Amino acid sequence: MARVVCMVGLTHNPFHHRLISQPRSQWNQDTQNMVERGEILREKLRKADPQSLVCVGNDHFHQFFMDNMPAFILGKMEVFDGIYYNEAREFHLPRCTVPGDVELAQQILEGSMKRGVDFAFSNELKIDHSIVVPLLFVRPEMDLPIVPILTNCVAPPLPPAQRFYQVGKVIREVIDEIPGDKRIGIVISANLSLEVGGPLQFDPKPMDEKFDDEAVEWISKGDIDTAIRECTFDRLTGAGNVTHAFVNFLLAMALAKEMRCTYAVGMKRKGSTQPFFAWEP
Repeated sequence: MARVVCMVGLTHNPFHHRLISQPRSQWNQDTQNMVERGEILREKLRKADPQSLVCVGNDHFHQFFMDNMPAFILGKMEVFDGIYYNEAREFHLPRCTVPGDVELAQQILEGSMKRGVDFAFSNELKIDHSIVVPLLFVRPEMDLPIVPILTNCVAPPLPPAQRFYQVGKVIREVIDEIPGDKRIGIVISANLSLEVGGPLQFDPKPMDEKFDDEAVEWISKGDIDTAIRECTFDRLTGAGNVTHAFVNFLLAMALAKEMRCTYAVGMKRKGSTQPFFAWEP
């Protein structure tokens, strides 16, 4: 059967690539810290030697808007294009192409339907920084075929926390029953408390340090019951206007199954706490 050999969860902060594009002599300690934590995850993924990656992120009103907003959508293409014009302009992100794993995408799609999760799917999906930035951290070669899964954690009404966990469980069940010995890595993109575009975006301290500390503890201990109970719409909204993206990590906790969280860091910095997580067999 197929195996999940490693899973990493991290930020998709689009400003990061612009910072590290500068000469290393101009990096501040904050930039250096993020690079070091990204390298830890990159090495864990490299040692696990996956053949394909399932990449979970969210669209940022690039491809989907209120006229057609899927709760969970899966891309099944031979090649994915990234990124969008404004991301290249504002964040200096590189335009790229990433190979896709059509067979694995189809297996997840059909297997999930049999278990009560009806993914939307697309044969014309373009990936934005929620997929590209994590890959720049942990697999900058972008040589492994991917299956991108985008969740709606930005446009209410949002699926509740429990649903994200249920969807993660189903995906893992499907992967565990795929014939053969395929080695699969998982890259989850999300954030802790965060404000984007609001008056507190560049506040000197993280948005909600209490939430961040609790959230890192939920993940490090695998405490999914508390995480689901605490991740209500009101609690997440109170922690920042895009803190809802944290629920992608609940999906990760389900995907982890018997895997152990071997690295859990909330790196506090101006305006946000950056997440860096790893789960290994």
